[in-house]
Amino acid sequence: MSVGTLIEFYFKLIICITITEEPLFLPGFSIIYTIPISSLRDISLSATLRTEADDQIVIMPVSKLLAKGERRKPNPTYQDDAIEVLCKVLHKRIPKKILEPDVARQMVLHSGGVLRELMRISNRCCRICLREIRRTPEQTDFKVTSVVLDEAIKDLRLDFETTLGKTDYTILKETYEKFLPEDPKEQAFLDLLHGLDVLEYRNSEVWYDVHPIVMDLLDRKGLINANS
Repeated sequence: MSVGTLIEFYFKLIICITITEEPLFLPGFSIIYTIPISSLRDISLSATLRTEADDQIVIMPVSKLLAKGERRKPNPTYQDDAIEVLCKVLHKRIPKKILEPDVARQMVLHSGGVLRELMRISNRCCRICLREIRRTPEQTDFKVTSVVLDEAIKDLRLDFETTLGKTDYTILKETYEKFLPEDPKEQAFLDLLHGLDVLEYRNSEVWYDVHPIVMDLLDRKGLINANS
């Protein structure tokens, strides 16, 4: 059993127990609970959550930085409004004087539109800079450059690669080609969705795409041609 499957199992177990005894809904004030998007693929759990929460479940969509299929084009057209919003969020954490606009934009594009991933990328970049500051404390003009970002992306790509196996690569390749796996309820796919190897997008339909960093990994392994 994979770590993702184990986490999902315990999460569902805890939710079922707490909903049955209803302690989650006892407080006399408003609470916002967050749950993994993959949990809503469980029909019985999803139905119970919607009933107990009075159907007040709100799906927080991933920001679409490109239209469906646009990433496969040689010169894709980006959704600049969405990118600008995420850049503004990023600059609230990292001042513009140490994070140039072009680097911030690349961070956003590598995040796939997922705020959590954007924070993870920025955090990894900051760690790299802090490491360099400790090595050369006399230098005071450190910036988050494209070189720093490239190193952060390489580290994250290795993090993703560590958790993937043969079945995962097959599902990722299929999802890249068709924007949908053969079986969206297969546990292996749900693990990838939970781990953000695969991202879910919504407009008039639900569709999926591979995380940009994982896409680069697939390209390096010759499983896809991301430049075609």
